[in-house]
Amino acid sequence: MCDYRASTQLNDWIFSFEDLEACRKHANHMARKYLSKSGEKPGPSPFYKFACGFSKKKEIREEILALDEEIPVTSNDGHPFLDPQEEELLVAFYVAKIPSLLGPFAQNQYLRRDIKATATAALLFRRFFLSNSVMLHDPKHMLVAAAFMATKVEDCQTQVHHLEEGTKLMNTSVCQSDILRAEYILLGGINCDLLCFHPYKAVLAFTEDLRTFLKGDKGRELASFPNGEDRPIIGQDLSPMHSAARALVDDVMVSDIPFLYSPGQIGLAALMVSNEQINKREVPKIDLLGYIEYRFDDKEKAHVKDRVTKLSKILMELKEGKFGCGNHKVDLQKLKIVHKKLKKCRVGEKKKKKRKTDSKENGIEKKKSRTD
Repeated sequence: MCDYRASTQLNDWIFSFEDLEACRKHANHMARKYLSKSGEKPGPSPFYKFACGFSKKKEIREEILALDEEIPVTSNDGHPFLDPQEEELLVAFYVAKIPSLLGPFAQNQYLRRDIKATATAALLFRRFFLSNSVMLHDPKHMLVAAAFMATKVEDCQTQVHHLEEGTKLMNTSVCQSDILRAEYILLGGINCDLLCFHPYKAVLAFTEDLRTFLKGDKGRELASFPNGEDRPIIGQDLSPMHSAARALVDDVMVSDIPFLYSPGQIGLAALMVSNEQINKREVPKIDLLGYIEYRFDDKEKAHVKDRVTKLSKILMELKEGKFGCGNHKVDLQKLKIVHKKLKKCRVGEKKKKKRKTDSKENGIEKKKSRTD
């Protein structure tokens, strides 16, 4: 198994808040530039992969951050383009639909897989839309392609027709040919970086380590029961915190957080937040900052404390729908407006309408000829 410290996830797909915003702004910029060119471009829409390693590409990064080129805000026929915030609203909405397509709670029983497949699909989907725009690539197609690719990455393959059936159950039918075509585009847009690390293992690993550590002399000082009970910690005592942390990670995996923090930091922060939010007298309260003080090297502990403390505050805001978490408080009215706006400006929509019109006209002509 690849070491996280040597992985592309750490070296190419960790960003600052500023860099995430810059990537989305540039993806939107490139799409508007492409769509505003006179005449309709034949063939498939272009895809980009500039987000891969963006934080290390100093020249490109500085150029994008300083970009002040004026790009049209409307298409040639006067329809307004989406702005980066509207695009992110759509991406957040669609990524939150992945668990219904693939994972433990998939609507199609043939697509029920371990949660890590769901998390991988979500991460691949979000990686793609850091470099690309929903105005050029249909998010429904890319969502299913990400799910299909995730089953291969996590060695839990499925047949593509099951995915087509799954989309029908979700009332967003995507045909097999569109899925396979989108899979090729997805690969290019993420620079073929398929390996994904998730916080679920970190949550389990820290919980197991706590079970052992809290039984020792140093560990006992860090745990107390709200009901005043004085006894050693047993394994079952940590189950509520572990379960709550895993549920919190479910929200994390459809948000921007995996682009900002490592899986280990997310796992530890999720346990910290869960420990603070559980208010049951029989569930122990644990000083997790004290745990970090004991269990991490002197060189690391200050950095880990700082990162985990900041992240804990962020995780508490996911329930408000912040940081791209589409699991909570989605503005459906605004989303409906953005969807309509997208249909009018997206590449290929005119061609589809034209094909429908042509087919209707051909049908009328055929009927007339038969009558004559």
